[in-house]
Amino acid sequence: MIHAGAPEYYAEVSRRLAGCDVVLFEGVRSPQVWLLTRAYTLAARRKRLGLVLQRDGLEHALASSRRVRADVSAEQFAAAWVRIPLAQRAFLLVFAPLYGLWIFLTATRESIGRRLSTEEVESNRDVDFRESLPEFQEAVVTIRDAKLIEELSSAVEKSGVGTRIAVIYGAGHMRVVSRLLTGKYKYRVVESEWITVFGYG
Repeated sequence: MIHAGAPEYYAEVSRRLAGCDVVLFEGVRSPQVWLLTRAYTLAARRKRLGLVLQRDGLEHALASSRRVRADVSAEQFAAAWVRIPLAQRAFLLVFAPLYGLWIFLTATRESIGRRLSTEEVESNRDVDFRESLPEFQEAVVTIRDAKLIEELSSAVEKSGVGTRIAVIYGAGHMRVVSRLLTGKYKYRVVESEWITVFGYG
């Protein structure tokens, strides 16, 4: 998923979710997460961009008994968060809103689009970031990946032939999903489709 997109994008995702039997979704209710996500939520408030947030665009689609919060609890996140060195925590909580404000004031759809790229194989930049901020990586990515894999494994093992499972999670978490499905469960990709998040025109 992309956390901010055109209303039409989320309308199409919602349409597809309606045909799914299980919907696994992300979300940590935490004051620290609220501040960190200002890096992109502020941009969506700029009316000239015509974007909406994922939580707003999918609000009705996720209001069903089929949904499963496949994310860590606020307490689990807090326990991992306090292991991040204090100076790093302070920097991140100040930088994220300031970066969001800068995006709000200067960004265009095109400039935002250039930042939206995730590959199956980690780049050197990904590896460098992970190794330079290991505690941050653990709190924001690793423990949440583990929870996602736990819930997805449970959903797959309980599913029958033809069961449709949706995973509403940030694109950066899809590497572990792909590895689980093609490795442990021997799935293979037989079809894929692109959905336009937003246009530049």
